[in-house]
Amino acid sequence: MFPAAAIRRTCGSCCQALYRQTWLNTVTSKERSRLLHSTAVSAAVLKKISQVLAEARPQARSRVNEQTPPSPHGNNTSKDISKDVADRPPKTKQKSPASRNQRRQPDRSGAAEPSDYRPADPILSMPRVFGDIEQPQDAEVGKFVIFGAANAGKSTLVNRLTGANVSIVSARPQTTRTRIMAAVTIGNKQMLFLDTPGVVSRQGLRRVSRSVVTAPWLTLPEADLAIILLDAYKLTQKTDEVEQYLFKHLRSSSSVPAILVVNKIDLVEDQQKLAEKVKHYMAEYPHIVEGPLFISALGNVNVDSLKSSLLSRTAPGKWQVPASVNSDMSSMMRVEELIRAEWFSRLKGHLPYV
Repeated sequence: MFPAAAIRRTCGSCCQALYRQTWLNTVTSKERSRLLHSTAVSAAVLKKISQVLAEARPQARSRVNEQTPPSPHGNNTSKDISKDVADRPPKTKQKSPASRNQRRQPDRSGAAEPSDYRPADPILSMPRVFGDIEQPQDAEVGKFVIFGAANAGKSTLVNRLTGANVSIVSARPQTTRTRIMAAVTIGNKQMLFLDTPGVVSRQGLRRVSRSVVTAPWLTLPEADLAIILLDAYKLTQKTDEVEQYLFKHLRSSSSVPAILVVNKIDLVEDQQKLAEKVKHYMAEYPHIVEGPLFISALGNVNVDSLKSSLLSRTAPGKWQVPASVNSDMSSMMRVEELIRAEWFSRLKGHLPYV
């Protein structure tokens, strides 16, 4: 009825004394089983078990004593245990997998009840899609990708060319993490500028997210013309390892026409060294059709000349955004970008943002 090991662990000293008796050790296993199943031994063992349980749970003991009537045979210990188990509070019924997985989806506007704190619908961060766009019959369009190393001033140049703060700007490299399209419409001509993350050299591939690494190279084939932007201060004061990797990879994998633009000329003192570097890179890519153009996007130096040159390179085609729109960025993504820009301006320590 009960294993000897279980009885020994449960009953303690009582069963140990019982097993010290020589007559129990000398009988056969069959006779021992018959004795353990007898009324006297079973009653003693069950009584001891009931006492141990009652001491561990005084409330259950009192409840059993009050509700359990005495047995006419004088052995109600097994009934006490059964009653004790029956009086245990029922387990809470678990919800089915279907009910657990039923979650109310937020509406398309992103609104939710005051008690709900759920992330907005990802569809709200997707680029805007425009239907029928009103445009002149002689509409022209040009798509230009801003291509260069991190912190070369690409986003600042895009904001200057469009006259709007489309891309966020900060002193941290790789602030732009994805392709951003900005637009400006002048007369019957529309220019689309594709702002991209900075090109990452081979040594920095493991430190930057894969989407940030591949975004510039995947955006390049979309453009009619590439604006290769060089940092004049970096060429003269720091290493140009990224620029060397950029031109090497560009020469072997692309044939997009390009304009070479040198930014931050107001920070350069050694003009001769800068001229030598620019001359070297002009010969590195055979598809450069114009340049070099020396500008300062932050100081608005020669930006209008670059803008006029780009306007002359538009071709007949349909506009992709309305004339009053300067970006296809959604309102949700715009808010996210502004929050990131505020973080970068306030937090000076290390941020794992790339």
